[in-house]
Amino acid sequence: PETPILLTFFSPSGYFPLVNNPPKWMRESDLITALPLDTPRRVRDFLNTTGNHVKFFATCKYEVWPELMKQLDAAIIPSFVFATYFTADAYPLRTNPISKFLFSAWRRFDRIFTQDESSSRLLKLRGIDSVIAGDPRADRVLQIAMESTPPSDLKNWKGDSKVVLAGSSWPEEEGALASLSWDDQIKLLIAPHEVNESNIQRILALFPNSSRYSSGDLHASVVVIDSIGLLSSLYSLADLAVIGGGFGSGLHNVLEPSAFGIPSLSGPKINRFREALSLQDISALYISSTPSDLSQQLKRLLSSENSQELKSSGLAAKSWVLSQKGAAEKITSYLP
Repeated sequence: PETPILLTFFSPSGYFPLVNNPPKWMRESDLITALPLDTPRRVRDFLNTTGNHVKFFATCKYEVWPELMKQLDAAIIPSFVFATYFTADAYPLRTNPISKFLFSAWRRFDRIFTQDESSSRLLKLRGIDSVIAGDPRADRVLQIAMESTPPSDLKNWKGDSKVVLAGSSWPEEEGALASLSWDDQIKLLIAPHEVNESNIQRILALFPNSSRYSSGDLHASVVVIDSIGLLSSLYSLADLAVIGGGFGSGLHNVLEPSAFGIPSLSGPKINRFREALSLQDISALYISSTPSDLSQQLKRLLSSENSQELKSSGLAAKSWVLSQKGAAEKITSYLP
């Protein structure tokens, strides 16, 4: 617990929000920095600066960099990867030369922790042992749900209304939501994936009765969150969540609303996400093939005659996340 943490990001979308809004668990001795490009010189310079102080290296899911793994191996720095999830057609498991090169980096890990038995079985077929540990994000989102407090002004804005929360939304989800009517009985809260000014203005133009959160004007039935770092505290206000990314490159975080006991809707691109497939199986995540289908699903679920279905779906979502507890403790028991 007393060991300082060096938290690295390769993606600017992950790096800048945490630099600007550090998590509560960070201490003065901890540091957030950018991971270098995966070239021999850049990685060597990075490890020359930090390597003598690194007790071990841990990464998650698919964030595996061949040159970094090679040099960590040479420096005899223990390395771990957790929350990995593989399907039979996952890119690192394919037979093309690039996939084979990338997969060679996986053989350098001291320990691989998978989300499920199927992933471990696929690795075993390629001669790699692993530990089935589950997904530690479940522990984290349950903690967030327990500790989260929504902004008081938005709590007052909700009042007795039903609220749909669009989390990490993209234009496809926003277009579907704009085709519906929003009023004092059913309100809409939008936390878009991109919060730059041009995107906020584009979203506001879609909804006649809308306002941006930073304006302080919360009389509209549609409020657009125009800052980062608030999304996880907003789910406690929601009765239903629309999760972005399912019509694009892939679904965003569906675990967070589920931890709050909220059913979700999304587009169809969920195959890389074990939690989404599991939640779909228990009718806690509703999949829409098109934005038009999404708006129809929303309309159906928000009707008064389907309130019991909405409640049951939310309970199923929360129950599933609770069943996934314990991965974090299992993983940390293996770390040096």
